[in-house]
Amino acid sequence: MQTLVELYVNEQFDDLAATLAFRPARTVFLTTGPIPPKAVRDGLLRFIRSVRADAEVEFVEVGNRSVDSIFAKTAEVFERYPDCAVELTGGSPAVLVAAQGCCRRRRIRAFYYDDRRGRFRSICRMKDELEKIELPKLDAGLLISMGGGKYTGNGHSVKPLDANYDCIKAVLEVYRRNLERWNAFSEYLQFACRNYCDYHKRYFCAPMALLNKHNLLFANRSILRGLAEAGALTELASDGENVSFFFKNDYVREVLTTVGMCLELFVYLAAKESGEFDSADMSVEFDWDGVIQGGFNDTVNELDVVLTKGLTSRIVSCKSARPSTGDLYEISYIASRFGGRHAKAVLATAAELSSDYWAAYMRARDMGIIVIERSDIVMGPERVVELLKEPVWLGERPKVTV
Repeated sequence: MQTLVELYVNEQFDDLAATLAFRPARTVFLTTGPIPPKAVRDGLLRFIRSVRADAEVEFVEVGNRSVDSIFAKTAEVFERYPDCAVELTGGSPAVLVAAQGCCRRRRIRAFYYDDRRGRFRSICRMKDELEKIELPKLDAGLLISMGGGKYTGNGHSVKPLDANYDCIKAVLEVYRRNLERWNAFSEYLQFACRNYCDYHKRYFCAPMALLNKHNLLFANRSILRGLAEAGALTELASDGENVSFFFKNDYVREVLTTVGMCLELFVYLAAKESGEFDSADMSVEFDWDGVIQGGFNDTVNELDVVLTKGLTSRIVSCKSARPSTGDLYEISYIASRFGGRHAKAVLATAAELSSDYWAAYMRARDMGIIVIERSDIVMGPERVVELLKEPVWLGERPKVTV
């Protein structure tokens, strides 16, 4: 395809999905409002040239007040590029009517994206061509790039996971069985490791109870035994006042002493092993504007888990404790910014949100955020995947049974 005409709507999938699928030599965006700011234009250009290095990008303002002007300027573009194809998914009603009218009169190729069927469909002279087109499969890098950002790596590296797979799976089973007590145990390990761990030897020896300011932290014997059986700890010993052991390796120590990492791993592995998603990424780091400047000049962020299937995505925020209202708005905004209208924000929390924090649960539900709470995680990976695929929300607060 030489020229693709898009009706610009500032929504990455409506603006860029066809470019990703067809890789045209030129993309022309028709805008009914002002031409987008330079930062937005630069982001679109970076993405399009990542798909095709020699691609050209053009913005044409057709206006939004005079119907005659919209028709005339739209027709000018079609006269300039008679070989073009027009994607009629987005745009204002006025420019959509103008573009459809021009396509019909001039027999210009036209198509749109069918959300229900998940594919492009022909409006005029595109049926055969569209049958040969396969929809692109997204991953975290493409998703962030389409939103104008740049994927920069992973915070908690998943590379050591393969070498420790069986051990981590066993650790996550201990985590699932002890979910209500896990945060306190992880905080104990994290605090104790600062003063009682020989990192070179991976040797841990500390009192069973420690005071962190005004908080008393305890070593949970049951969880320690479970982790030893999982192979995460070796030579576990206790005299009643102190506990000692060796961490299997540095990666296992990181998993056990980073509050929230087990929750991220649980959701990530549940989704990855289900086979329901095209891609699964964990601890995804990215730069917001896609331009790496270094130092304090960059706005960076991290996504706990990113899942994609076709043009849809699930962007997951994992919170070991009760999420704040700010947490809900943050994940909702990030999902919209980098996933577009085909994205769903997901909140995974070790708290029992619906019964203990009903107001927070209702806010998440009303914002359309998928909620995975403690009881869902305790039920196992299958339940987590069910909610990721087809979310359901409670209509009323669960009754507390005594």
